[in-house]
Amino acid sequence: MKPNHQTSVMALFLVCAVVILVSPNHISSHEPVTTNIRFNKEVVRIFQRHCLACHQPGGPTNVSLDSYANARPWARAFKEEVLEKRMPPFQAVKGFGNFHNDYALTQHEIDQIVAWVEGGVPKGDDKDLPANPKSEGGWTRGRPDLELPVKTEANSSTEIHRCIAVPTGIKRARWVSAVDFHPADAATVHCVSFAISNKPVNDSTDCESVGDSFGSWLPGQDLSDWPNGAARLLPAGSNVVMQVHYLKGSHTPAESSIGIYFARSPMPRSLRTLSIRAANETVNAGEDRHRVTATYTLNRTSDVLGIRPLLFPFAKSVEVTAYRPSGLSETLVWVQDYRYDWQPEYRFKEPVKLPRGTRVDVVAYLDNSDKNSNNPSRPAMTIRFDSALCELFVVDTHPKAK
Repeated sequence: MKPNHQTSVMALFLVCAVVILVSPNHISSHEPVTTNIRFNKEVVRIFQRHCLACHQPGGPTNVSLDSYANARPWARAFKEEVLEKRMPPFQAVKGFGNFHNDYALTQHEIDQIVAWVEGGVPKGDDKDLPANPKSEGGWTRGRPDLELPVKTEANSSTEIHRCIAVPTGIKRARWVSAVDFHPADAATVHCVSFAISNKPVNDSTDCESVGDSFGSWLPGQDLSDWPNGAARLLPAGSNVVMQVHYLKGSHTPAESSIGIYFARSPMPRSLRTLSIRAANETVNAGEDRHRVTATYTLNRTSDVLGIRPLLFPFAKSVEVTAYRPSGLSETLVWVQDYRYDWQPEYRFKEPVKLPRGTRVDVVAYLDNSDKNSNNPSRPAMTIRFDSALCELFVVDTHPKAK
């Protein structure tokens, strides 16, 4: 039977409805514009400040916000993410620690994004677009002083960690202000921790035992120099040892590089990392709020420049508190709803001065139940937990104090 005009129209309507339902966060191109907030003027600048380190072509996610065409399909989803404050994923509770790399959106920025989405997602005039952030050879802060090629390959049905030693080849000791990593494919590498060592290492080596911490990398992490001339010493002839966390089923070819930036200060202050570890204890299968504690007492008067909570993949929250000999206490950081996929360093706006004898306590809660989506065992299994809970990045103000 030949379809009539009414039947054809109805069929076309059903096809369009299906397209709308399967398209991500569909927004009609005919939606009326009711806002003066434009992507090319206000919104793209917010994305540049807070989002593009991860959300750009070739980044670790499949959502790009670098252009109007790329961002528009995700507008409504992104509005929900910022309203719920899931993005950007800044986990430190406000009021506990004052950090200069606080990349959480301000309320004004949230209001602008919401107004843009609800007002019809207008593009704006191309002449209002800001210049793209400068990048030289893929390095966000310019060409490094020392670039070390590294073969980082992984192809696995499970998430894996691997130790890789990279000879520096330097003939004399150098002070280092920052370390970067340029993966060939950022979507395949979860994060990287660096250490300094002269020991031989291989895939089975415990990376935590090879030497002093030399920093970390994860997509979007702040790469500014440490304040007050602080830097780490890289000895002559040493190796940079990488602990690479590969994602499940990933494969990274051999074009990755480590970028090392030398300190410009003529008299650097030696930056060291204090790792605060939990005692070896049992966490039973099914426990969804297991309390773990650790403590460290400073034997030197020190300035704390930054802190990094470390509790994956079982963490729910981490709280770090300093108890000074005078009796005064200060919460250095309190992280709630801990994210396994985002473990940044938090750098203080001003150094936190802690006198010799200060006790630093860490209290964390673990979830070893099937409710924890990051739990590597299904069903959950009883585990022995003895990992580091956090790292403090300090410089000694009186290194020879008795």
